[in-house]
Amino acid sequence: MISIKNLEFKYRNKEIFNNLNLEFEDKKIISLIGPNGSGKSTLVKILVGLYRYNGSITIDGTPLLKDNRKEIRKKIGIVFTNPDNQFVAETVMDDIAFTLENMNYKKEDIRKKIEEVTKYLGIYDILEANPHDLNSNQKQLVSLASALVHDPKVLILDEALTMLDPFDKEKILKILKELNDKGLTIINISHDIEDTLISDKIYVLDSGKIVLEGTKEEVYKEEKKLHNLGFNLPFMVELSNRLMFYNLIDHTIYDMEEMVNTLWK
Repeated sequence: MISIKNLEFKYRNKEIFNNLNLEFEDKKIISLIGPNGSGKSTLVKILVGLYRYNGSITIDGTPLLKDNRKEIRKKIGIVFTNPDNQFVAETVMDDIAFTLENMNYKKEDIRKKIEEVTKYLGIYDILEANPHDLNSNQKQLVSLASALVHDPKVLILDEALTMLDPFDKEKILKILKELNDKGLTIINISHDIEDTLISDKIYVLDSGKIVLEGTKEEVYKEEKKLHNLGFNLPFMVELSNRLMFYNLIDHTIYDMEEMVNTLWK
């Protein structure tokens, strides 16, 4: 879905990326994690055409160039850390409609698309509410609806789960897994390794370089490397390791519900 080759980028004469190469596979959930200042958010801004760069980037087969940024943005939905910074209208309905209006959708199609996405996300009943008056989970779902309403090929989450409590985060992670099962490519940018549990592949970025990559099983085995980068293993992985040590389970379990059901048996 996204191919990054020989990416070079400087910000105010500070080198951020030097010969960075990445491949984000189609219809997969990919996590890009790293400490603050590692270059994660800068990469997002490059992918949506906010920064000029040297190298080669293609998104869904289309090269990312200065003169086709609008076309590229139609392929991408993006959700940021703080949804309040994304809201542009006084109602949820108008806020979600803003994305489609910018893409010249017809009025009747806008209403239909908004109804579809908000019913799916469970926020159809708050369309007339002011988005700033919602709770944190509702705000993030509204931002997610705005990112999904135009049927993008890829969804980028830029620290989008950071402000959620564990219960709300779990609900949104399940929604993301469902969307991925329907064919949506998801790129999760985060500094929290707990957010990587649903990933098909994980990249670990540090100082603008990929220092670790692989499936979650492969990356979680590199506990020492992760620790040196400031990461502990996700809670479910640590719990699984302890239970396997005592022969209470025979494999790593990433889902709490599956863990409870396994132990209950």
